[in-house]
Amino acid sequence: AANVTESLGKTINVDSRAQGIDVETKAQAMRDDLGKMAGCVSRLLEFFHRTQAGEVHNIADGLSGSEQRMNAAYGFRWRGRTMDHTLTSGIDDYPRARPPSTGELHVDLFSWVMYMEMVNAELATFASTNTSSTEENVAIPPDSNLQLYLRRLDELHWNEDENMYCDVTVRVRDDYDELEDDASTATEPVFVCHKGYVSLFPVLLGLVPPHSAKLGHILDIVEDPNELWTDYGIRSLSKSDPYYGKGEDYWRGPVWININYLLLSSLYRNYITVEGPYQEQAQRIYTGLRRNLIDNIGKQYRESRFFWEQYNPEDGHGQGTHPFTGWTTLIVLIMAEKY
Repeated sequence: AANVTESLGKTINVDSRAQGIDVETKAQAMRDDLGKMAGCVSRLLEFFHRTQAGEVHNIADGLSGSEQRMNAAYGFRWRGRTMDHTLTSGIDDYPRARPPSTGELHVDLFSWVMYMEMVNAELATFASTNTSSTEENVAIPPDSNLQLYLRRLDELHWNEDENMYCDVTVRVRDDYDELEDDASTATEPVFVCHKGYVSLFPVLLGLVPPHSAKLGHILDIVEDPNELWTDYGIRSLSKSDPYYGKGEDYWRGPVWININYLLLSSLYRNYITVEGPYQEQAQRIYTGLRRNLIDNIGKQYRESRFFWEQYNPEDGHGQGTHPFTGWTTLIVLIMAEKY
């Protein structure tokens, strides 16, 4: 909990001096708040484990929170899918398995849950040192659980042939004989691979170790202009993908600032300051991407006087809802390098 502790200490000292409040009193109050926050995060995680676990292994009802977490490490699936949409993911029309299946596993959801587990561990560890907190249901996932998730992420979602993270679905085996074979063996898992925002999530959330060869493969995809790189930001779906620019074309190409912010934040905090084989490449991508985003959003604002929901990957012009002062104004934090 080093980051939480350092930030907390600075806030306590500045606020307490300004308000004339005893530093220890202020510190204790903030520890109490963190204890409550840890409990909320833990319950939110249990909700995800109970409701979004992979269907094949979805036996979470009646299990304790820790048992649910071990069970759900087998994978996660966004509920509410249709043929062309996964609205619960927030990345609405990004291509997924066709047709939809209850046997799907989604790499972006696995990454979000893994990230929440890490935040929960940090908060809960800090809160556990607070003797006055009465908050219940604060679960501290042991390091072994976190390592299990990291292993499962790679085992379930890393495609060695494509060198990328992919969704997974199931299909009927080519050699399945419904007269001779057991029905429980009829299907087999297959990868559903679309280079783009979904495939980047393990890096966006800092889950890939800085010395991993997987990081190098992912950075190569990011930096390739035939895949995700543009002069206006990272496009949502690879230019080489058959679904690029098709259908609604909402998350099938356009540049979204919220995801670009996540990438810059992760590069800044996890990869450009750590010595390793991909440090230089991470720095190069960070510098170029930050410059491109600032230049284009500034240009589009000067021309239209609007911040836009998204930006065209071919010429950079703003499109979609406007004025959009939601996540597009993250450009201010990007300019200040506040991540």
